[in-house]
Amino acid sequence: MGIVPNSASQILEETLDKVRLRANADGECFGGEIMDAMREAAAGLRADRLEVLLTRAVLVQTMESLGESYPAEVLQDYENRMPVSKALKYLSEAIEWTRHLKQSDDVSRANETGALAERPTAPLTMQG
Repeated sequence: MGIVPNSASQILEETLDKVRLRANADGECFGGEIMDAMREAAAGLRADRLEVLLTRAVLVQTMESLGESYPAEVLQDYENRMPVSKALKYLSEAIEWTRHLKQSDDVSRANETGALAERPTAPLTMQG
C-alpha cells in the first residue's frame, strides 16, 4: 500500500458510523453511499481531497483482500444494494489495517530514534 494519511482511521471510523445510520429498513445500503459518507466524514474533519482519495485507496485494497472482485465499481454503485453488514465489515477491516500500520510506523520510528540515540559518538579532542 502506498501513502496512508494520518486521518485515514478517523475518516473510516466516521464513515462507518454514517453508513450504519443510512441503512434502510432491510439493513441495506448502496455502495455509492459509502463514498458519500466518506466525503462527509472527511469534510467534518477538514480533511482535503487527497486524504479522501488515499483513504478510499485503503478501503478498495481492503475490499479486494476480503474477496470483492470490483471494489472501485461497488463504491460508485447507486443501483444495487448491499447488506450494510458487508459495508461495515469492509470499513472495520480497513480501520484495523490503518491502526496496525500506524502502530508499526510508531514502533519503526521509536526503533530508529532509539538506534540513533544509542550510537556511540567519537570523543571531542582539542587540537592546537
